[in-house]
Amino acid sequence: MTRLAEGMDLNRRSLPGGIAALASPGGQVSALTAVVALVDAFTPVQVVLAYLYVVPLIVFNETARPAELGRYAALTCGLTLANLLIPDVTPFSGLVLTNRLLVCIALVLTARQCLHIQGLQRQRLELQGQLAVEDLRHDFVSTLAHDLKTPILGTIATLRSLASASQRPDGAMLERTLATIERGQSRALGQIQTLLEVYRNDAEGLRLRVEAVELTGVVEEVIRELSALAEERQLTLRLGFGEDALWHPHHLRGDGAQLRRLVENLLLNAIHHSLRGGQIQVVLENRGGGHRLRIADGGPGVPEQDIPNLFRRFARLSEDRPGSGLGLYLCRQIVSAHGGTIGLHNRPGGGAEIEVLLPDASIAADMEGG
Repeated sequence: MTRLAEGMDLNRRSLPGGIAALASPGGQVSALTAVVALVDAFTPVQVVLAYLYVVPLIVFNETARPAELGRYAALTCGLTLANLLIPDVTPFSGLVLTNRLLVCIALVLTARQCLHIQGLQRQRLELQGQLAVEDLRHDFVSTLAHDLKTPILGTIATLRSLASASQRPDGAMLERTLATIERGQSRALGQIQTLLEVYRNDAEGLRLRVEAVELTGVVEEVIRELSALAEERQLTLRLGFGEDALWHPHHLRGDGAQLRRLVENLLLNAIHHSLRGGQIQVVLENRGGGHRLRIADGGPGVPEQDIPNLFRRFARLSEDRPGSGLGLYLCRQIVSAHGGTIGLHNRPGGGAEIEVLLPDASIAADMEGG
């Protein structure tokens, strides 16, 4: 729909000035009004065609403000009565005058009904906005409660196990216990951060701090930081650079912190959904006028019917899968803000692959300037 609207707008701009003016809503109303006025003027006064002003009045209602609508109703009433004298002064009976006054009353009532419809539409839009905010708040609270319950219960269970030990724990046991608690609380903190970012982005829009970014370095840094988690799950992280297989930098303009969060979320998603002993392939390469990042996991893949909903807010495949359903939605927000696209497909050999396309520096610079 967006492309269709842009195409229509482009076609209007490419038209000559007079035709383009007629193509606008205001031009359509003016043309319709002129046609009705001419037809009514050259029709015998006994025949009242002024009721046809209802057509441009309804068209005008789509864009007009209340005051403009009132002035237009007064104009059409004036034209309706003026046709008794224009173009020729012709004797007319009281019945003819009554008929034209009734048409004027009908035009005024139609204008009032249009104003009433406008008021109802404004109330509907306000109500929809309020319901959207309430739904977002409800989803925010329910997801927060659901996803924080698991790490908190895990921490409590670990502490109880430590407290009920028959003997004083040795250094190794204490170290493992503290590491378990740290992982659980780090996971809870990450979920809270994701929830807050998604909520803020939905409410205010994602604001980018555009700067020069070297994407290869960002990907390598995230891989180094997540390598310990991958090794714990017996997974291997491999970075490649497409067909030439040679290391090379990828320069673009964007928000370095948000792009880092994008890569981190995608890698964490791949780690959480890969089977132990598998391999996660990360490929960064040039593609057309931009950069393509592909992350393939070694998991079971995604049911085809669930793929269209995968990047929506709070989308979860099932209750037993990890995550809040917000990580990929946040990734979509980040990619869209950079003018890119993100998608997922299942690999023939098993597992899923997420593909991100980001524009090059020139396109991102145009976005920053706009």
